[in-house]
Amino acid sequence: MSKLSDYSKFDHIDDVSSSDDDETDKVFPVAAATSSAQPSPINNSNNNNGRTKKHPTEPNRYIFEYSGQKVYEWEQSLEEVTIYIDAPPNLPKDNAGQYVVVNILPAGLQVGLRGSDRYFIDERTFDKVKVKESSWYIDDGVIIIVLAKVFRGQTWEGVLRGHESIDPLTKQEMQRTMMLERFQEENPGFDFRDAKFNGEVPDPRTFMGGVGYNN
Repeated sequence: MSKLSDYSKFDHIDDVSSSDDDETDKVFPVAAATSSAQPSPINNSNNNNGRTKKHPTEPNRYIFEYSGQKVYEWEQSLEEVTIYIDAPPNLPKDNAGQYVVVNILPAGLQVGLRGSDRYFIDERTFDKVKVKESSWYIDDGVIIIVLAKVFRGQTWEGVLRGHESIDPLTKQEMQRTMMLERFQEENPGFDFRDAKFNGEVPDPRTFMGGVGYNN
């Protein structure tokens, strides 16, 4: 289990070996989940200095930081939660994925460096994840993890348990984004980008009988 108080820059976990390992996988598959690989429960009191704030330039994206330091960025849609983690800058540009470990579990996420004795992230996810429909890859020095929600349309108040630090206004903004996505999906001939809600934004998962294909 990782603790917020233990978070440091990802590149400080371990030095990446410069030697090549022919037996190391050079593809980016989702690791198979096993019942014994569940993350440990977290103590939510560790969230005293963690907070979520809006990204300054990317619409509908948020930054989770601890003690003023960015841990990751994230965004969500009706079906997915996407996480962006800056990879260590000393990773080789070619086959960088062979040095990174990402385990996507039905109710947890583990991210670290291959060969390290600890993970950078080892937490329970906000809710259940469809492992087979989730994925990860590295693009331009960023580890991008896509988690498929089991409950379509659900508003995740954080990526990981113990990281739920959004205020009511931010939650409303997230729900508005997903409600507009739902309206656009259900009414493809209309443009809802400038649509307004009177009063509180409804829950995109349960509004008007629930979102299509809802579990």
